[in-house]
This record gives sequence, structure tokens and C-alpha cells, in this order.
Amino acid sequence: MTLPSPASDLAPSVADLSAEPPPTCRPPAKVRAEVARYDQAAEVGTWNGPRHRMTYRVLGKGPPLIWVPGIATTHRGYAMALNLLAERFQTIQYSYPGDEPDDGAKLGRISHDHLVDDLFGLIDHLNLGRVFLTGLSFGSTVVLKALAREPRRFPRAVVQGGFAHRNFTIAERSALFFGRRFSGNLGRLPLHEKILSYNCRGDFPSLIADRWDFHLEQHGLTPIHALAHRSTLLTRLDLRPILPTISSDLLLIHGREDRVVPLAHLEDLRAGLPRVEAAVMPTVGHIPHMTHVDPFARLIGDWLLPCAPEGCPHDAAEGAPDCASAGPSCPGAQAKSPCAGSQGGHALQ
Repeated sequence: MTLPSPASDLAPSVADLSAEPPPTCRPPAKVRAEVARYDQAAEVGTWNGPRHRMTYRVLGKGPPLIWVPGIATTHRGYAMALNLLAERFQTIQYSYPGDEPDDGAKLGRISHDHLVDDLFGLIDHLNLGRVFLTGLSFGSTVVLKALAREPRRFPRAVVQGGFAHRNFTIAERSALFFGRRFSGNLGRLPLHEKILSYNCRGDFPSLIADRWDFHLEQHGLTPIHALAHRSTLLTRLDLRPILPTISSDLLLIHGREDRVVPLAHLEDLRAGLPRVEAAVMPTVGHIPHMTHVDPFARLIGDWLLPCAPEGCPHDAAEGAPDCASAGPSCPGAQAKSPCAGSQGGHALQ
């Protein structure tokens, strides 16, 4: 089923069209300006959890949406997407153990289940009830486990670049073994830029070249020991047996050109999950929150807050807004820019 145009239900007459100037698309947002806007507006908090002192950032008003991050970058890597989503949600992103200096994390004692415990601990700390979840890549594994554990707390969820199991080659395991011997951040590793360029550089056309430089910089700020810890957790993780138990509605978003998590992983998830839809983004790689942020954020928002046939889903999550904040197919909802038309060929499957 092809996603509807946000303005499809509100199409003006031919006479109206002739009286309006032709729409023009705004130029791509400048990433550093968007990051500065996010850092200025987001509220920063800490939670002294049982395993580490977690830093979290809250931006926006509306139903709560917890953003479960990928395996390697800083909070600023998600600023553009969260600025957009904060127009409709209370967005919350948080740090993993070892990401922040002096967070007290003893990484050798922290399991993947502990990361899921920390997600629930943050929800309780913030006194939230039902929330939406979005998990990116590594974060998808935390989201899937959380959905299996307490599905009633999560009416809907999104995972992007997700997977249930990863096979590590001997070369990858060797790189992980030797990588743990380095201190500092990823940027100091000899092949960091070369490997990242192979996986992602082609996703950044010249029009958004500033975003590639920024992504390389922020990815390189990831502490090596924290990345090695999360990667080690993946070597012994297999979520395929629990997929059939997940009863929440789930949207899988995947880039067709993803080199980091190939499209076959999406098919594995679709085969195992009982209540799932999928959106494949053509010409998109592993990091749409950097390369295709406008359609990516719109896709997430319209999935989590659709317009139900009988009206807006007021019980979707605590604090659900009225129709003006729901999906663009809601009667009375207005597209916010002339570029908010089609989803660029993304199709729900």
C-alpha cells in the first residue's frame, strides 16, 4: 500500500490551484544550526540508575516518544530528527552505559537485559505511563526486548535498520578483540574514517556535504570501550525466538542501500513478527536521520499518530494530542511545508 500524500485528503480545486503560487522546497537544513537549536531548547536531566548515571534530553510536548539510539554516535547526531518530531511529541533520548565520562558504568557487569531494564527505569523515573518507542539499529534490539517484556506499555513502536541476530565473521571478531585494547574515542582508530566512508559516504550528496563531515566527527567521539561493550553483547544475542510473542503494532523502516544492516534483516523481522508493517526507503542507506531526515521523521510521526476512521487515537499514549497533531490524513490537519507531499516512494508493505 503506498503511503498517502499528506495533502491528498485536502486537495484544493483546480480554480484554487491556479490562484496559488507554485510550491517551492526549502533548502536542506544546516546540521550545525539544527544541533545548536536542539542543544539550546532540550532539557537535560540525569537519572542515577543501578548500573550507571544516565543522561537524558527532553524536547517537545505531546505524547512521549523515547528514542533508543544506535550503537555509535553522540546525542547531537539525532538533533535534526528530534527537532522535527518534537513538533508533535515529547521526545526523549538517552545515553548508554559508558557514553558519558564518569557515569560510573562497570561495563563488564552490564548485560543486554540490563539495557532493557534501564529503559524501563527511565520510564519510571520520568513518571510516564504508555509511551511510543523508536529504536535505531542497535537500539532496535532494546526495543524488541522491551516490547516482548511489557507490550501493554507501548501501543506502537518503530525500528529503523533493525535486526534480531547478527553473524560476526572471524575478521570482525578479531577487530573487536584488538579494538578493545585501544583507549579514547573511535576517531583515533587507524581505519575509522575509511570504514565509515565505505559504509556511508555515498549516502551524502554534495548538497548535504556538511552533514557527512558532522557525522564523521560525532561518530568518532564514541568511546571505544563503550562501542566494544555493545558490540560484544551482539555477538551472543539472538532475538528470533521471541519475535512471535511481540503483540505491539510495529513499523520497520529500512534503507534499500543499507550496507551496515542489509535488507535481508528486515525480511527476517517480517517473517517473525505477527503485527508488523514495513517501509523500504529507496536510495537510502543506514542513517536516514542524517541523510533523509524530513521524510524519515514524517514517516515515524505519521505511523505513531495516524488518523483512525472514527477520529483521532486519543488513547494511543498518555497525553495524546488532538487531530491537529495527528497524521496528515486527519480532517483538518495541515501540511507544514510545500515539500510535505509524497514520501519519496516509500511504500508500506
